[in-house]
Amino acid sequence: MVPYILTVLCIGVAFTIHWFAPKAYWKATLMSTAVILLFSIAALFIFKASGMLVSEHTGKNPDFSAELPTITLLMTFFGFLISVFVGWFLQVVRRK
Repeated sequence: MVPYILTVLCIGVAFTIHWFAPKAYWKATLMSTAVILLFSIAALFIFKASGMLVSEHTGKNPDFSAELPTITLLMTFFGFLISVFVGWFLQVVRRK
């Protein structure tokens, strides 16, 4: 459930930023990537604190503090891809 929530959040952020900045494609892409990264890392800690990330098998909360640099790198890449594709989609749709 958590990945789906984060994906919808990321697409919404990228769509909103690209919608209001249609001329500055790469600036909007980098800005939405940064916002997606901040929202995703914050959401990860919020979901951890609320107990949504409890393992069904062990019943324990995950400790991902040691893996935070890897998570940050992967979320940056994911956010960049989402931003590029959503921005490209909006450019194609707006041309017609």
